[in-house]
Amino acid sequence: MEKIHDNQIAYINLTTGEVRLEEITRELRKNYIGGPGINTKILYDSDAADYDALSEKNLLIFGIGPGVGSGLPASNRCTVTAKSPITDAFGDSNLGGEFNIRLRTVGIDHLVFSGKSDHPVYVLIKEQGQIELLDAAELWGMQTEEVTEKLAARHGKGSEVACIGPAGENLVRFASIIMSKCHVAGRTGMGCVMGSKKLKAIVVEKKTGKPEVWNPEKVKEIRDQWIRKCRASVILRSGKIQGTLMLIKRYHKQGALPIRNFQTSDDKKVKDLYAENFLYKHETKRKACIYCPVGCAREYEIKEGRHKGEKGDRLDYGAVAGIGPYNGIFDWASILHLKNLSDNLGFDAIEGGSTIGFLLECYQRGIIADEEKTYEFGNAEDVEELMYKICRREGIGNIAAEGAYRASLVLHAEKYAFCIRKSSAGLHSNSHLAKSLSYLTSTRGGDHLKGYVFTSVFGGFFSEVVSKHIFKTKAEKNFAKADKKGRVVCWHENYKYVIDCLGLCLFAVTALPSAGAAYFNEFAEITNGILNLDFTDEEMFAAADRIYQLQNGFNLECGLKLEDYHWPERKKENDVEDKFIKDTTIRVGEKEGMLPEYFRYRGLTPEGAPTVKRFEELGISRYIKKAKAVDYDDVIPIQALLKEIDLNAKLTQKENKMNEIMSSLICKLMTKQDEKALRRRRSE
Repeated sequence: MEKIHDNQIAYINLTTGEVRLEEITRELRKNYIGGPGINTKILYDSDAADYDALSEKNLLIFGIGPGVGSGLPASNRCTVTAKSPITDAFGDSNLGGEFNIRLRTVGIDHLVFSGKSDHPVYVLIKEQGQIELLDAAELWGMQTEEVTEKLAARHGKGSEVACIGPAGENLVRFASIIMSKCHVAGRTGMGCVMGSKKLKAIVVEKKTGKPEVWNPEKVKEIRDQWIRKCRASVILRSGKIQGTLMLIKRYHKQGALPIRNFQTSDDKKVKDLYAENFLYKHETKRKACIYCPVGCAREYEIKEGRHKGEKGDRLDYGAVAGIGPYNGIFDWASILHLKNLSDNLGFDAIEGGSTIGFLLECYQRGIIADEEKTYEFGNAEDVEELMYKICRREGIGNIAAEGAYRASLVLHAEKYAFCIRKSSAGLHSNSHLAKSLSYLTSTRGGDHLKGYVFTSVFGGFFSEVVSKHIFKTKAEKNFAKADKKGRVVCWHENYKYVIDCLGLCLFAVTALPSAGAAYFNEFAEITNGILNLDFTDEEMFAAADRIYQLQNGFNLECGLKLEDYHWPERKKENDVEDKFIKDTTIRVGEKEGMLPEYFRYRGLTPEGAPTVKRFEELGISRYIKKAKAVDYDDVIPIQALLKEIDLNAKLTQKENKMNEIMSSLICKLMTKQDEKALRRRRSE
């Protein structure tokens, strides 16, 4: 069969202005799929690991997966990759928006920025794929919403914009990139790297049409099946009603909510932040990202207080928890205003919120003594003032702009900065060990999404079915046991790698496995249908493992050591309950076997070093020397490990029927409750 036309990689040197286009080869697709997979290889092949993250030697890479624009559920994602100025190691951030579909439609899957401009610039990508560098002096200093509106108006209706705000310009290490006005690449400081290159924005003009698909009938068949199952899903029905805000109540009940810089996980005011209170008071419209059957996004308006009338778009659990409870703030009006501000200034609400929470505890405990001003937990005006100080690098804000880890070193307050490999990660729960382990093994530092163990989060029948088939264990009965957690995290990490490489949204896909869909076999079918390739499910899994090995190899070049796999702990304080310390102090290490089993599945040594055998098995022998892979005989091949877990769950007829019945009943109940709440809101 004839090869389908594939998109290109655009290499843009911001020092010289040179632009070079390169075709994505079949071999590159087979080994790394797309999106963050190809991003990872490009970064690993560079010498970025040897230099500071803000050096011109660092690359900034935007990667769009081949599934983007295909019509598959939530096929609109992009990954931005670089050496992280927060962790000094591998960094990436995933986000959605129509920008990504526009870019793929004009024939470009990857943008690779090298060098540095000596003055502010923005990049224009025209509808036929031509790339221009234009002066951005007039845009420098503008907040993200203003930049987006100005450039979209300048370059025509339907143009999409990705940009940074003042935080990125002033090299705040946790600066974010804002795409399509309300989508945020927040984690690991990609906006800081963009600012260091004096790149203010990227604009993609609108082009009529859609990305090409080799076998549209096959892709449509899977898409239609997925959409049917999504609409019947309890998990996604809950997501449609409450979005990711449903996690506030769930994590509160699990004792995993970050409150006042993790001094506790409970407060009587937390219930004010349950999703229903936001929906009842401030939601104005439910909406969905393009191609998404869930619709977890929300438009909102502040209905009370000094910010009454202020409007916004999109809200997720991570931003709410980071800005709100972390800083002792429990009223929706203040949180919504601060969320809007963080996006307009352009910094990560999670890392930024954590850093501010760290500062507030330092003020509380007298570590920072300021005769003129004392900042306090629960004071939204204090948090707002600190946001501005951070983005302007003024006073204490100049220290905080370096992130919680670096700020703690300056202030000699390391015990109040809860980081994993320099990334704010909070504390972790003994009741959910797989989730806790995933923070530790994330290749981008302590993180909640790299290995999001979705099959174990929602509980009940749905978690049990998947865990039984894939991991040969009972999920809920074993949440607090170390047994088999290494394989659980490894599987979920590889699953997430593939989702990201295809350009799909994890939240939209999480409901499908419990219905027997969206496993590695279907990912292979989708990729083959789009690109005319011949992936098997095992090859998809191996591609994900290959991506992990290069990300881990990059981190090892940057100095990763075995002792860096360490959970932060809350030390004993008079005002911190013993029970909270006990619940969040994890003593699971080599003896109990979580990390050793994870290393075993990854083909690493017990010390976490890469091995020659696994690199040879994955066909990446060329990187053995660069990664300093060691000869180690006791490496179990992937094929043997796949006898301990399955890549795909084959649900029985009885399980499928039970799933349908339970989903139908619960969805009807949830719909009635939601309709009742909406009628009540309209009547008032």
